[in-house]
Amino acid sequence: MSNVLAPSQTPARRSLEARFGDTLAALGWRGLAELGLVYLALFVVLVQTIYPLFWVLSGSLKTKQEVITNVWGPPSGLAVSNYAEAWRMAGMGARILNSVGITMAALVILVLAATPCAYAIARLKFRGRIAVTAAIVAAMLVPPQVMAIPLFLVARDLGLINNRLGIAIIYAATSLPLSVFILRSFFMTLPADLEDAARVDGASRLAILVHIMLPLIRPGVALVLIFGFIEIWNDFFLAFLLLRKPELQTIPLGLVSFFQQYDSLWNLYFAALMITTLPVIVVFLLMQRQFIAGLTAGAVKG
Repeated sequence: MSNVLAPSQTPARRSLEARFGDTLAALGWRGLAELGLVYLALFVVLVQTIYPLFWVLSGSLKTKQEVITNVWGPPSGLAVSNYAEAWRMAGMGARILNSVGITMAALVILVLAATPCAYAIARLKFRGRIAVTAAIVAAMLVPPQVMAIPLFLVARDLGLINNRLGIAIIYAATSLPLSVFILRSFFMTLPADLEDAARVDGASRLAILVHIMLPLIRPGVALVLIFGFIEIWNDFFLAFLLLRKPELQTIPLGLVSFFQQYDSLWNLYFAALMITTLPVIVVFLLMQRQFIAGLTAGAVKG
């Protein structure tokens, strides 16, 4: 059997070796050195990204004693019960529901507000459009921490303190400048002929936006949703400022409270961290194609 397969395999192997040799010859020693440095840099970045997550995962599967005696190594066993204990002691169930509800509401409000704003700035001709765009870019540079006092006073006067919908509105408002800027770049890549043809057929601006433009910028909407989800899900500052009742608190507040009460139970704290991080990883894995498409699609105007 090997004598029969050998002749059919030899040409393919020779062709592969020839192409490999041609590639090496084309690159040269300098090209190979540059390619090696690129892969080395990518490997370093990969280790810096993966190892902290692996370290937290390993710590979440260790016993309390092993976390102290074996800090950097993998666990000797799998203490899966840490997750159930951390879930119970940190009250993760109610806090996850709060985080999910607030995040989903904020993302819906964000998309509903950012999409027409971006469309108007990108496609409509009106006086002051450049000034509005500049204001949006400037707003991206102002962190929410700078506006803490006026934000708290306005939220108090509007009755948004200890209010899930209220903090969702504030989250959407703080993410709005970046989202409008991203969607604006996507709208600008679409040809004007699409709108002209729709207006000839009698379509309104709203119909053009909803039925024609919005389906074409789905990668941009996905990019906004991913960025917004990560920012809102992991936010501590605004939640700490506006959610004072324990039954309304989100996951980041629960983690801080858990660590303050049980600062020596590092294995349980690592387990709670993994429970918090898992939704972000799942969302990114499910939407990684849209994320990559969103990063590249809006970069070129055509």
